[in-house]
Amino acid sequence: MSTDTVPTPPGPLPRPTVLTPAQIRCLEEAKIFLSEPHPQVSTIRKVSAAFRAPKPSSSPSSSSTASASMSFQGYNPDVIHTFDIPIAIESREVLEYIGFVPEVSRVIYDRYRKRPDSEQNPDDLIAYVSGHLSALKLSQYDNMSPKDALRDIGLNQEIQGAITDPEFSQIFGTESLFYWAKDTVEINYAALLSKQKVLESYANHLLAQKEKSNGPRGHSDQSLDDQTTTPGQAVTATISMTPSDFKFPNTRVRVEADSPLLMDDHVSLYKGKAHSELKQRGAIIWENGAVNPSALVTAPGSDFNWNCNAHYWTPEKETAENYRRYVARRCPEAETCIIHIQVPRQFLNNLYQEDLWFSPEWKEYVWTCRSMVQPDEKFDRLWKPGRADLVRGPICCVGDRIFAISEDDIQMSITESYVMRLSTGRKATQWVFLQNETITQLAEQIKGKLHFILFQATRRSDE
Repeated sequence: MSTDTVPTPPGPLPRPTVLTPAQIRCLEEAKIFLSEPHPQVSTIRKVSAAFRAPKPSSSPSSSSTASASMSFQGYNPDVIHTFDIPIAIESREVLEYIGFVPEVSRVIYDRYRKRPDSEQNPDDLIAYVSGHLSALKLSQYDNMSPKDALRDIGLNQEIQGAITDPEFSQIFGTESLFYWAKDTVEINYAALLSKQKVLESYANHLLAQKEKSNGPRGHSDQSLDDQTTTPGQAVTATISMTPSDFKFPNTRVRVEADSPLLMDDHVSLYKGKAHSELKQRGAIIWENGAVNPSALVTAPGSDFNWNCNAHYWTPEKETAENYRRYVARRCPEAETCIIHIQVPRQFLNNLYQEDLWFSPEWKEYVWTCRSMVQPDEKFDRLWKPGRADLVRGPICCVGDRIFAISEDDIQMSITESYVMRLSTGRKATQWVFLQNETITQLAEQIKGKLHFILFQATRRSDE
């Protein structure tokens, strides 16, 4: 793909940051911002801090009001994280941070800056990123290896290797190359916004301390618990996280030391994701304690939903963990999570359930749903209103190749090698909740039985 640059408008434009000058000064005084920024890239700062996960809830009464619980893995307050971060709202450096090589970052950013009617244009920078990546759908990439296509579109070597990592080839096969490229940079962008928000919140905490103490140093009255000392290093701050930093209402989520006990007469289902994916669709737990089902939907065009949103879960924690690990591989700056719900067996027994295991019907129905065309009437039981509320079956991992299969060749071309498998060799399975009313009821049933295992980002420091 050509990377000819679009001419840059004359004169530098201001790059607004997410932080005020006062907030920046506080972070510098606390040794979180380590050094003066580069004179030509004033919106790139080096951060040094330790991060402490929220402490387990100590009040027994909090259990009765909690809509969900959460536990944490990988958060070690004795480990100092050091990394560069853009603090601009939008910039070429932001595009490089989320995965583009410098020359392509310049092309995308210049196109964005030159957009017509910029004050009224609803397209943000990420919309221009998506537009750039959509070229991966063109026929010119059909015969190119995925890694070469990602390089041609301008993603850096780290992302090329992560998306095409053979260890995750089965999960890679569940979606198109365009999907994974777009998903990766969007998660990276959401992770950046999350880090910026944490820094902003901590700066506000320091400003409040400064105002309270009326002292010249915003961190002068911090307790030792908020500071970390390592031999040979200066004191740096320990940023104590709260549920609100993960976009959970503090009063509606209980922090646990470990996963909750399994409940009698309930079925455990799992999902592995980037935590930032939940925040992109609004809070998953509303302030009134209700569970927001839209935060967990899968759009039409997956295995069992050709024309409507659906909830995809798996009864195998291993499957969810593999999905989570693939996010961590592609987006090492992002927190990841396993979502564990416990669904009352009585609720499930009252649903209209259909099983669709590997068979000629499975091949045809998956091909139809992936192609987003209306299925033959023999499949009405699997999707029409008033029919299936829950469909269970294996996960297809054929990716874009399914679109190269003609309808006449479905039975011959789709083999059991197109089915995702666990480490034991058994087929990985999915439970798909359909119908808006069923999804709403599911959200009500899992209130108080929803647990998040949050994993710290895997990249601990700049290399």
